Amino acid sequence: MNDRFNVLFIIAHDIGKRYGCYGNEVIKTPVIDRLAADSIKFNNHFCHFPLCGPSRANIFSGLRPLRTGRFTNDPFFPDFRRATGFSTLPELFKNNGYYTFGAGLVFHDIDDPISWSEDFWRPKLPEGVPEDMTVHNENSPNPWVNPDSFALIRERIENLKRLGYTDEQIFTRDGIRKVKGPPVEAGDVDDDVYFDGQTTGRVIEFLRSFKRGGKPFFLAVGYTAGHLPWNSPRKYWELYRREELTLPWNDRAPSNTEAWAMGDSEPAQYYTQHGYEKPWIANREQSLELMHGYYAAISYVDAMVGRLIDTLKALGLYDSTLILLTSDHGFHTAEHGYWGKHNLWDASLRVPLIVKLPKGLLSKAPRAEQDTRSTGEINWFTEHVDIYPTLCDICGIPIPTYVEGKSMAGLLGVAKSRSGGMDWSKEAVFAHRRHQWHDRIKAYDIAHTVRTSRYRYTMYLDKRGGVIAEELFDYQEDPGELENRVFRESYRGIKKELRERFDFLNEI
Repeated sequence: MNDRFNVLFIIAHDIGKRYGCYGNEVIKTPVIDRLAADSIKFNNHFCHFPLCGPSRANIFSGLRPLRTGRFTNDPFFPDFRRATGFSTLPELFKNNGYYTFGAGLVFHDIDDPISWSEDFWRPKLPEGVPEDMTVHNENSPNPWVNPDSFALIRERIENLKRLGYTDEQIFTRDGIRKVKGPPVEAGDVDDDVYFDGQTTGRVIEFLRSFKRGGKPFFLAVGYTAGHLPWNSPRKYWELYRREELTLPWNDRAPSNTEAWAMGDSEPAQYYTQHGYEKPWIANREQSLELMHGYYAAISYVDAMVGRLIDTLKALGLYDSTLILLTSDHGFHTAEHGYWGKHNLWDASLRVPLIVKLPKGLLSKAPRAEQDTRSTGEINWFTEHVDIYPTLCDICGIPIPTYVEGKSMAGLLGVAKSRSGGMDWSKEAVFAHRRHQWHDRIKAYDIAHTVRTSRYRYTMYLDKRGGVIAEELFDYQEDPGELENRVFRESYRGIKKELRERFDFLNEI
């Protein structure tokens, strides 16, 4: 095996299986669809935690949430390294002869200089942002650039002042969440004004100036446009006609489950000034506006991925570069009438995974019933912790013993995989959630969920480990998760069997 392949790791933000290659007939993602046709597409890949920071910790450590202990977006990697001696994925590659560079949003953390061969690069606020709007954009995953967006922010500031809020309360970082702009924006700007365009330009600059010097590169690129507010250049909005967009058919909450299990709806803080403090559910008009903005943002990400691929091809690097594209976690787009990710239902946890192997690395013969590499797809269950050992395996880097994932190299068909071939027996995947600061109702201490090919079972625990609520979905009978069947007598044995899969919790 050639152990010196380049690696381009692309991680999106809050984008579930929404691309055209995953069956979405409305969205315009031609670049990622073509990449998938030239790659291996995973159809049942899941994250472990429906929040950016914890999920990225799982990806870049190869460890599950209960091992990392990261349940929030607070800084993580430096302290965890000091406590455990682990290496982040790019750090491990750097220590094994790779030149590592990152740009955009990768760790959802401080820059962690140890992981990178040169300074991590973050985009800057667009030029022309009014001085009084700078602080608001600095606290946004994506900047606002249109005058009407700034007018709304100023209106909301005045509303708060009329309610008695002081400037200190409004403009400090703790108070900033009370002053958001609109949830969507069609910017009258070029691609390179928003964060993802800036990130793409910097990465292209890196690729064009990179001198191998005997070293391959590990390049991590994090795109943010998939995270609210959904702001993107107008030309991507014009790809869609709102009247042609449709909302999901499973538009109601599951029956027989707790109302708090849905979680708080993220757009509330952009449509209102109460943020997460009061219940909020999008109406039909708002849902269609959100869908329009989300799809435009994803098309924008697609175009940026296209610029990277075009650059690799122009530089003669495409065939020698492993490309991996995924997302930190999923996102509900009006499934159950909900917009957000703050629960343990399928749309929050199911994510895309596309792996383009370097030329000549893929073996040809599919070897198992669920191995559909002849059509470029894999239906086996895989998880985020499997990414770390897979990249190590393919690139000839010893897999650290502490890693909890399993290498997918053999599953991908890499002929000389160190993982021991095609043996793959993962029948279930796991995820967890703890309450966040914004959860209005903090009903449980921690929740655990297990997903098999047919079922999802979730248990919500109090601080003593007692079960306070349960959910059981049967995707064969109820693919839209519209009924929690845990109370049905006929599912008692299934619940027992699924619950026994959590026996590993006793060992942690």
